[in-house]
Amino acid sequence: MYTKFMNLQLSYWLDDDNIIRRVNDHWDQAMDSQNWSDRASANRIVGKLLSEFICDDVTRMYVATMIESVRVIPHTSFRPYRCDTPDMKRFMQMIITPEDNGWIRISHELLRIEPLEKPVTFSTVTEFSPLRQCKNNQTIHFVRCSICNRLQRYGNRDNTWYEADSLIARSHALSESLKVIYGVCLDCPDKLR
Repeated sequence: MYTKFMNLQLSYWLDDDNIIRRVNDHWDQAMDSQNWSDRASANRIVGKLLSEFICDDVTRMYVATMIESVRVIPHTSFRPYRCDTPDMKRFMQMIITPEDNGWIRISHELLRIEPLEKPVTFSTVTEFSPLRQCKNNQTIHFVRCSICNRLQRYGNRDNTWYEADSLIARSHALSESLKVIYGVCLDCPDKLR
C-alpha cells in the first residue's frame, strides 16, 4: 500500500494567513489508501488554518518558523520528519516552496519505510496526569517529538530521546496505547539552522 505512493508528493497551499486554500488532485485518493480519518480529507481541511491540524504550541511555532523563513527570504526549504504508523517507521520530507502569487506550497514526500521493532500506538493527552506506572509504582510521562517521533521520559535530566520501539522493548510490551504529549526535541530545531 505504501509503495504505490512512495514517489508521490501530497501538497497543500497556504495563503498569507496560513489558511489552507487548496490541495493537489490526488490528496483524497492518498488519504483513503493510507486509512487516514475523514478529518484529513480535502473538504475538511481547505479553508482552515494550518495550525488547527498541529497538536501543540511548540510544534506550531516550529512549523510557523519554517514557513516564515521561506516568506522572508524566498527559497525552497527541505525538512525531514517522521510520520509513523503503529508498525512502520515512515521517513518523510516536507518541502516548503514560495509561489509567485504569494502563497506557500507545502509538499510531503514519503522517502522510505522500515518496520518498527515492536508495534506501538499512541494517544495524545493535553496535560500530564499519571499516565503509566512502572513496577516500582513510579509514574512515567512521555513527550513525543513531532518531527523525529522519538520519545523522552518527562523530566529526564540528561535529555535522552529514544526510538519508540526500542523504549517499548526495554519496558516490555504494552497492552494499551502509550499516552504522550507532543513537543520538539532539542535536536530538531538545530536542523533549522
